[in-house]
Amino acid sequence: MKLIVNLKIFLLSLISRTSLIVKLYSLDKSLYYVWGMKRSGYRLIKKINKSKLIYLEDGFIHSYGIKKSKIPLSICFDKSGIYYNYNSASRLFNLINSKLRKDNYLRARRIIKLWKEFSISKYNFPNFISPPSQKYILLIDQTFGDLSIYYGGANRDSFSKMFHFAIENWPDHKIVIKVHPDVIKSKKTGYLDKTYYYKENIIVISELGQINKLIEFSTAVCVVTSQVGFEALIYQKEVHTFGNTFYSGLGLTIDHGIAKERNKKQDTTLEQLVFGSLVRYQKYLDPRNKKICEIEKIIEFINSRRKIDKFFPNNLYCLNLTPWKARQIHRYTKDLTGIKVSAFRKYRQGMQNVLSWGKSIYSDNNLYKTKTSISVEDGFIRSVGLGADLFSPMSLVFDKKGIHYDYSKPSDLEDLLQNRVVNDEELYRANQLIQNIKIKNISKYNLKTERLLFQKKQSPKQKIIIVLGQVETDNSIVYGVPNNTIKKTNYSLVCKVREDYPNDYIIYKPHPDLENGLRAKGFEENHIKNIADLIAYKTSITELFEISNRVAVFTSLGGFEALIRNIPVTCYGWPFYSGWGLTEDKVSSKLINKRRTRKLSLGELVYMAIIEYPYYFSLKFNCITEVEDIIDEIYLNRNEKKSIEQIIFRYWGTYKDFLKRTIF
Repeated sequence: MKLIVNLKIFLLSLISRTSLIVKLYSLDKSLYYVWGMKRSGYRLIKKINKSKLIYLEDGFIHSYGIKKSKIPLSICFDKSGIYYNYNSASRLFNLINSKLRKDNYLRARRIIKLWKEFSISKYNFPNFISPPSQKYILLIDQTFGDLSIYYGGANRDSFSKMFHFAIENWPDHKIVIKVHPDVIKSKKTGYLDKTYYYKENIIVISELGQINKLIEFSTAVCVVTSQVGFEALIYQKEVHTFGNTFYSGLGLTIDHGIAKERNKKQDTTLEQLVFGSLVRYQKYLDPRNKKICEIEKIIEFINSRRKIDKFFPNNLYCLNLTPWKARQIHRYTKDLTGIKVSAFRKYRQGMQNVLSWGKSIYSDNNLYKTKTSISVEDGFIRSVGLGADLFSPMSLVFDKKGIHYDYSKPSDLEDLLQNRVVNDEELYRANQLIQNIKIKNISKYNLKTERLLFQKKQSPKQKIIIVLGQVETDNSIVYGVPNNTIKKTNYSLVCKVREDYPNDYIIYKPHPDLENGLRAKGFEENHIKNIADLIAYKTSITELFEISNRVAVFTSLGGFEALIRNIPVTCYGWPFYSGWGLTEDKVSSKLINKRRTRKLSLGELVYMAIIEYPYYFSLKFNCITEVEDIIDEIYLNRNEKKSIEQIIFRYWGTYKDFLKRTIF
């Protein structure tokens, strides 16, 4: 298997970057593509019909993360030239000067707002570079040999001119020189003479990080041909250019190196510039689903990735993980730095930030010793196949306050449900998601099962109540059902439902892990047939929802799935979705009544529990993604084929349950 994977990686490395971009961006393969003004394209340009030639270049939003991606988030697609060649007929020049309809103007304003709100740049990072506390002018150096210098009518002298202009015109300011990211990460050099670094009032910033705050708090920004000048215009900064750029000569910048022969309008608005360059001139590729998208999706992607990076602290140690669980955690954190993921690591004195799977006495004992403790569990739309069968989770939840199934203390999810305000746009998304879940019959495990062979009720007036069984040793039962309320067994649950609803038709659905022999049954499980009217073996939960009038649970996620389908739910424990006015809650708790004081709509509950709280991972595209993409992936790929590892460890859960009962 490892040999095959390595072979695939090797074969992919043989494919040119341009070919990969043409393929992923679904570009017309009958055309010829050259990469900007690179020499490699000269011979091709001379040979072929110009109508068949397309100029490509990295887009104005290139990537997210420390590693520079081979496939950019956006590309420039140009039939007439390339934007940084001021002597070309690049279509960008015309796009920028085009008048905007009202809807396009408003969209440009929204993009400007989003750009600043979510701190977007060409290269995007999890960390922000802190600006100096003194007044300063920001100077942008560039990578030596950057083609935009030559084709922008500039040279090394242009950088020298820029530096001395800043020194002479702002003697009371610090001069901040920002080195290009490629210079920081490689052996490349910049254009600004390094002797400038040691002059009075000079601050050199060579760290890798987000540049937005440097722009925002500067007095002015000076560039030769760098895109940072364009980004500074978005922040309405005074921008000085010392070369010919796509955004200079428009009346928006103060130009010191502009070519006299350039014939551009002088009254172009910022909205025209933003819409022409960021909307019309770019093509965007969403890395979460490899679909062509609009700029707003890319901004959303960068914001979501940055939120993930911000959530996890540096020097985070993952504790007590099996090799399989360690691999799952690694999937979700592989692009982050400062996280130590390995199997069987134990807590050691001095560890300040720790992560552990679920909840246990051992992990609880270490909480008070640490600065940050994160619990991780399976998400609510998990996989195509059971977790106990070692099907990889397509969603996980990471929680710093507790974990959602432990009613005795707050969790990040409960905090969201109690305090988070869901706006109209988010509510619309949640309602669309609810419809999608119902249409595609999405549940936690999305198992392939037989349809229910339903027996006739004794009376047509009888209501059907579905009682959802759980694994009795599972933490959601142990920590989700208050002690001294009801015995924590499926048999006791069915008996209680029969007591509360004596005249109704009760169908008991065993948990899939029990049916498949992956976890141990309770000692009284076999007696349930004497209480329930029907036991729904090997039956899809979504099929049962179609005939049910009510669903009864301890804490089963199936109760949440029933709410999504507008089915009344009775809870005999305290799952995360109870206590908000959407369920009938049969057990009392002063703790819950004190903490959960808000009444929620179904849309609000779904937004926070399915969209905001979990993290999603595409097994198809090997990246962090969104719930909508996961639903599509599940819907198109309901495949439960097992690996050798899954077959070998099939009965580990049953053995673990036996140990729990024997020891405790």
